[in-house]
Amino acid sequence: MPGKRIVLTSDATMMSNYNGGVMLGFAAILPASMIHERIFKWLFCPPVEAETDGSAILAPCGMRKVEAALLEAGFSRDEVMVAHPDHLGKAIGRDTEIVGIGHDDPMGKIAVREIENLIKRGAPYNRTKFLELVHHPLIREHRPKVVIGGNGSWELRGEDVGVDHIYLGEGERTFPSICKSIIAGEDVPGEVEGETVPGDEIPVNRGATVGGIVEIGRGCWRGCTFCSPTMRRPRHRPVSNIIKDASVNLEAGQRDLILHSEDGFMYGSAGMVPEREKVIDLIRRVKDLGPRTIDLSHLSLASIYHNQDLLAEISEIVGVGSDQRYMSAWIGIETGSPGLLAKHMKNKTKPAPLEAWAEMVRDCYGIFRERSWLPVASLVLGLPGETESDVVATTELVESLKDSVGLMLPLFFTPIGETCLGKARGFGREEASPEHWELVGTCLEYNLRHLKPLHSYYSERMTAGPGRHLALRGMNILADFALKKYLVRMKRGEPPN
Repeated sequence: MPGKRIVLTSDATMMSNYNGGVMLGFAAILPASMIHERIFKWLFCPPVEAETDGSAILAPCGMRKVEAALLEAGFSRDEVMVAHPDHLGKAIGRDTEIVGIGHDDPMGKIAVREIENLIKRGAPYNRTKFLELVHHPLIREHRPKVVIGGNGSWELRGEDVGVDHIYLGEGERTFPSICKSIIAGEDVPGEVEGETVPGDEIPVNRGATVGGIVEIGRGCWRGCTFCSPTMRRPRHRPVSNIIKDASVNLEAGQRDLILHSEDGFMYGSAGMVPEREKVIDLIRRVKDLGPRTIDLSHLSLASIYHNQDLLAEISEIVGVGSDQRYMSAWIGIETGSPGLLAKHMKNKTKPAPLEAWAEMVRDCYGIFRERSWLPVASLVLGLPGETESDVVATTELVESLKDSVGLMLPLFFTPIGETCLGKARGFGREEASPEHWELVGTCLEYNLRHLKPLHSYYSERMTAGPGRHLALRGMNILADFALKKYLVRMKRGEPPN
């Protein structure tokens, strides 16, 4: 096979539609020793379907943006291919010069590290599969230049795994020129930083995306020090291009759409006040396309708190409770401590004072209950300067939310290369205090409490057949039983093992 000149791909944990339930993608952080690969693929990460030439019908949204940028930069469809790793035999050959791999967490340095440290069962699936891909026999045989990009590319710094170039930042402006330089035999640095791309230059996708993700904007003005997206200048895409991306997904058979930005309420706004009419117009126009469900990938709790009528109107337009059972968004609680907010998240509550944070969170969860929204919340443990009283304040906040359905994800602080805390020391099991374990146990208790309604809600988006549904219910029961012993220990302030 001659192969394509440029092949874009990722490992099997990224190139999946997760049976229609994107949250099932978190199973990729499980140690490979815990669940047989055949069961893992069947239940959590079945491969995306492929065309007869091996090209992927679905791919991560960032990969689709890079594909579109390459085509707009003058590369032909005969030269560029997005492929699932199972179909690289139809993609990589003697003419292949570049293999671009996109990944969010290739070496497991974020959430994966916690699971690995806590239960000590070996390497997780996403790291295992990424390393398998980098050392794929066709890559070893034809020796194209391997470029790793995406949100997790910084993790390859200092790692000797066979990657030629680490690409950081946004890809649409810079990556095509890097490809041309590589093909021309020019010297290209081992680490490349991509230019920031204006919103109106973010291209329209040429293919459908995993999860039906439709990008509406980038960046965030709140500037939390540990979060790389909030370090990027806010930009938003023209609504006409958003509608084109949504249509590409629906035409490919995707029925559920996720509108992606760092804060969906800030679409079209240059500051902290939403452009209400722009947000409403966007939601109406997406709804008119006829998707089965619409979700927002991320929302700021402060934006919800200060614009409760906007959430109510969006719920009415989408048809929450009638056309779809619930609406979902990822939110960042991060901490219950105003003191820690002052150190790392000074704009978190604006225009309210930092001292109002806990009450704002509780009020928002009341709104979620009333409007049938499902929040997936993150907490960050071990931020620089955190005290035991900070952790206790967070635990008390989580306990106060126990009657609200949702997910609570405690994450150990990891210094991400692009942030201003990039040189800070990470936080792990060894640094965890009894207060930290009590907080993790409280989050686990919260999640197990809501496991049954979560599965019921989430099944609305699932494309899996009844066999997989039964298997997932069975795993929920097993998880409830197996994790109780960890919960009891951690609630006492003890490590899980």
